[in-house]
Amino acid sequence: LPPPPMVWFRMTVTETILPQSTVGPATWRNDAALGLAGALLALCLHAAGGFPTLTAATGDNDSMLRLVEIRDLIAGQGWFDLHQYRMGPQGGFVMHWSRLVDAPIAAIILVASALSGKLATGETVAMLLWTTLLMTAALAFMLRVARAIGGDWALLPAAIICTAALHFGGVFAPGDIDHHNIQLTLTLATMTALIVGRGHVAGIAAGTACALMLAVGMETLPYVAVAGLTASAAYLLGAETGVAKAAG
Repeated sequence: LPPPPMVWFRMTVTETILPQSTVGPATWRNDAALGLAGALLALCLHAAGGFPTLTAATGDNDSMLRLVEIRDLIAGQGWFDLHQYRMGPQGGFVMHWSRLVDAPIAAIILVASALSGKLATGETVAMLLWTTLLMTAALAFMLRVARAIGGDWALLPAAIICTAALHFGGVFAPGDIDHHNIQLTLTLATMTALIVGRGHVAGIAAGTACALMLAVGMETLPYVAVAGLTASAAYLLGAETGVAKAAG
């Protein structure tokens, strides 16, 4: 018997827009590639506008202070010394931000500076690359969840909607090196592990992402609490995959 009209329509449109030969198995590589495409598209839109978030005379205060903190780290300030001596008339104060965000950005700056010979060029590369990599990861997690819930049929609309949401949300704009974008990415990683993951590995991945979220900033505590309650509920309901995740 032929499939129902709606099923036939969905199969036809899916094969036309996303043919099976190009979609392939639902692997992380596929979703990461689509996430990278979305992040590069957003980067091109910023470039077409002249990178306003990089050239603005008065940018995001947190991002500018983060850059100062990274510069101090590169200049030799200790890993556990978070004192910002420029802040305030009484010799500054100790920051509550985590070096876990400073370190990868500093590494990008050092590598790019070594290749270009200019520290300013290294900082510009880091301002562009860091947010692009985070947006790629965030999109990959969102597309993975969309594919797991709705199948390949959900992939195209999810890619369009999620790319637009992250782009216009602003937290992944070039130069936004504050910790909010990495917290969002880690939250999506936790959700993906709990929804898509299987067995103990999923539980370990979700727990690691939650630990990193709290290390970066305690404002994500409600998200971690919800993730823990979700894993606990899955354990109590007795589903085999839920028990494995909670035990992991």
